[in-house]
Amino acid sequence: MKLHQLRYLCEIAKRDLSFSNAAAALHTSQPGISKQMRLLEQELGVDLFVRSGNRISDLTEPGRRIVDIAAVILRQTDSIKAAAHEFLEGHTGRLNVAATFTLGRYVLPGVLQRFVVRYPQVQLELLHGSSDQVCKLVVSGEADIALTAGPAAAFPELLMLEYAQLPRALFVPRKHPLATSSSLSLKTISAYPLVTLHAGSRGQAKMRERFLSAGLEPNIVLSGPNIDVVKAFVEAGLGIAVLPRLAFDPVRDSGLRALDVDHLFEPHRANLAIRRNHYLRGYALDFIQMVAPKIDRRTVEQAGLASK
Repeated sequence: MKLHQLRYLCEIAKRDLSFSNAAAALHTSQPGISKQMRLLEQELGVDLFVRSGNRISDLTEPGRRIVDIAAVILRQTDSIKAAAHEFLEGHTGRLNVAATFTLGRYVLPGVLQRFVVRYPQVQLELLHGSSDQVCKLVVSGEADIALTAGPAAAFPELLMLEYAQLPRALFVPRKHPLATSSSLSLKTISAYPLVTLHAGSRGQAKMRERFLSAGLEPNIVLSGPNIDVVKAFVEAGLGIAVLPRLAFDPVRDSGLRALDVDHLFEPHRANLAIRRNHYLRGYALDFIQMVAPKIDRRTVEQAGLASK
């Protein structure tokens, strides 16, 4: 059994069982991959694929299990290479960070500025998506770290480190009737049109649950794909919105007011997600500390041990 065979197998599984697509992604030939898969099956003594003539229709049950194990082995191999590379060229490399729009837009800019100054030779790429999507990017190895709110799905492969609670605020136009209110209630807010993040988002669902638990139906009239769009809708007078307070910039949002609603809504919980048993380069740990100063290598290691 050779590492390149395991890499071929995992790539085939990733490419919907297409040998030709896997070959293209790995810059090799389709006949070469087919030959290596037959050799691997002969060595293991089991079929990895369900075959219908010359067509591959699925992975066998042992094939699925072996793909899972092979993925772990390949990640560990990458960690060994990263550990060796750090001793040779500690300040060069690549860091892929995934983040939800809110955290990428309102948390990361200052962090990225400091990181680029400190590590000018590290190639940095920012990926984005929903909470579940950015976690999946870390699980697959496409991202090293994710900044996310609590994902709806469970990800046992990941270590989730909560580093901040982000209180929410009620965003209203500056001349809105509630702009000068000193005492807000769910009933008061429900009397006005609400603008939210896109339907089905975790933030919208939790806000709606809060109203329903109080016997109220929120008057949701419009949704937007991200916080900046929602703020633009509010400033245009289309409704009011419950959003993370960190999204309020007194200079840029001069047409809005952000009102305290800590007593009405739970804060967002911001997490750093990393793969378990994944070797993090020194600059990756520095990036984590720039986001969350209280989290260092020792904290990461202790959290990993405590959650096993």
